[in-house]
Amino acid sequence: MLKISLILIIFGVAIKMYSCSPLRPLAPNSAMKKNIVIPSDVTGISAWDDVLLPWLGTPYLPGGNTKNGTDCSGFVSSIYMEKERMYIPRSTTEEYKVGKEIGKDNLIVGDLVFFGDGRKVNHVGIYVGKGNFIHASTSNGVMISPLEDNYWKPRYIGAKRYL
Repeated sequence: MLKISLILIIFGVAIKMYSCSPLRPLAPNSAMKKNIVIPSDVTGISAWDDVLLPWLGTPYLPGGNTKNGTDCSGFVSSIYMEKERMYIPRSTTEEYKVGKEIGKDNLIVGDLVFFGDGRKVNHVGIYVGKGNFIHASTSNGVMISPLEDNYWKPRYIGAKRYL
């Protein structure tokens, strides 16, 4: 009798643990492993923050476009599809060819910001306000950086508005 009771208790605990586990992690595992602090907001606009926050810490993966791994253009195209149900090109070069050109002083949340060497575009991110952009960095995965960062400032090429 004691053995049956013990089995029922273990079974009940196992069911409870399984039923309480999330279907998917709330934040990427890589963010948890790197002890990245996920902020409560990025833009101050809930419609954008709800889409952007779960991507923070996603590892860089060439050709990727999911929360398991992404590159910069895959990240941007996935965000626009998820938030706006809008298809934008999958390569950075093609993304730069589309959209309305915007001056750096007129950026608003959601504008795409482009970087490169000379006039060759090789990186893209999404402007999130207050002089910052979110992007998939090859070294740190999806992260937020200032446009005025010593690395990014001289590589800034321009911005495009899709919305």
